[in-house]
Amino acid sequence: MGLLGSLDRGIPPVKSRVFETCMNAFRKSVDIEIYDGAGHAFENPANKCSYRPEAAANAWFRTLKFFDQAKELKSPVS
Repeated sequence: MGLLGSLDRGIPPVKSRVFETCMNAFRKSVDIEIYDGAGHAFENPANKCSYRPEAAANAWFRTLKFFDQAKELKSPVS
């Protein structure tokens, strides 16, 4: 899972898309979301320059969904 800002210089979107393509080629599950206009730490409200509340809310929702799905995969079979 990758939740990234399109303006983040640490992990450029093109590298994330290359990673996604490689994972797909090996039939591995991958979930990459790149938020337009968001930079590094766009989820942190203390980051006054880059905080994007709508993107942060969506990223949090996706994170919780990811954990729910991972938990379901690890649940013992009854």
